[in-house]
Amino acid sequence: MFTNKEGCTVYERTVHNRSPAFFRHETGAVYCEEKTSQESGSDRTPKSEIFISIPESSVEYVPKVGDKIVCGIIPDEKPPETAFTVMSVSNFCYGSPAVRHLEVTAK
Repeated sequence: MFTNKEGCTVYERTVHNRSPAFFRHETGAVYCEEKTSQESGSDRTPKSEIFISIPESSVEYVPKVGDKIVCGIIPDEKPPETAFTVMSVSNFCYGSPAVRHLEVTAK
């Protein structure tokens, strides 16, 4: 499977004493594609979205909807302001071992 980043950092979202807390996880090599578009209308604010394909061999933690994710390995214990929120996770861990992967979409 084609990869273009050394890995990504996933911040698992949990709730501790009624406030959100994050636990940091790293993956192995991933394919990361970032897309920026612009809203049509009066505000015209830019929208960013990210697509990440994680090979099965690189999966140590399976992201969930609501987690934060960053392309690249980040040493910070808290998610940075540039982190994306996971919107969907699709599991494609079947078929040939060379093509098994997870697909993550985040905004």
